[in-house]
Amino acid sequence: MMRIKLAGMLIPWLLFFGGCSQPQPQPAVPRQDTGGREETGAQENTLPAADSVEKSTRVHRLASSKRAVYDAFSYVNRIPEEAEEGESPADIAGRIFGRLANQEGRILLKVPPGMDHQSYRAFKTFFRYEGETSVGNCAACHTLTEFTDKKKHLVTRGGEPVMTPSVRNLRQTKVDVAKAIMAKITASRQKKSGEAEEIDDAYAVMSLDEEDVAGLVAFIELLNDVPDEDFRDLILDATLLDTSGDIE
Repeated sequence: MMRIKLAGMLIPWLLFFGGCSQPQPQPAVPRQDTGGREETGAQENTLPAADSVEKSTRVHRLASSKRAVYDAFSYVNRIPEEAEEGESPADIAGRIFGRLANQEGRILLKVPPGMDHQSYRAFKTFFRYEGETSVGNCAACHTLTEFTDKKKHLVTRGGEPVMTPSVRNLRQTKVDVAKAIMAKITASRQKKSGEAEEIDDAYAVMSLDEEDVAGLVAFIELLNDVPDEDFRDLILDATLLDTSGDIE
């Protein structure tokens, strides 16, 4: 009986010296998992996050790291930037034209500095995949977002299949863009006339002439990257384009 009382007296005595508050949680001790990666019981040790795209450009909700006038145009108008899983080039072009129709009809389309009516119409020519005139069908091979499908195609009569080059940043190369486009027009005519059936079928869809060349050159010029600070200004300085005559 005495032992029981003493035990009862010892408990408050020990609490007096030990304090009545709950013990403070101890920091988790790093441990090694089976893969050799350092972990803790509560959280992982991580390195400081690198500067985000949004922080470097000071542009909110910017996911892409591309920095061309075209990318600023896509951003301010919420133009689809890449294909969804299983989506064909024609499908994404259809989504792009659906978005353009919505913006054109309400005169809400914005263009950044450096983009004008000529290059805007050529942008549509580049992605257009059906019709009788100004049909480039270029995006059949020069697909988003890198503007190349990274596949080989036979593009000249009697030639060999070649890898689709990206048309981004051609300013850094020695490519004569106007000459290259004229070669595409020639190949398209040969394909449709039956002179060169071996040329890729995408060329049979094209319907371009010399009058389309200058605009397409202007559009491809919009695919050259600019510095981050200039890209931010492209977005902030975008202005409305009168598209009342562009509705298809």
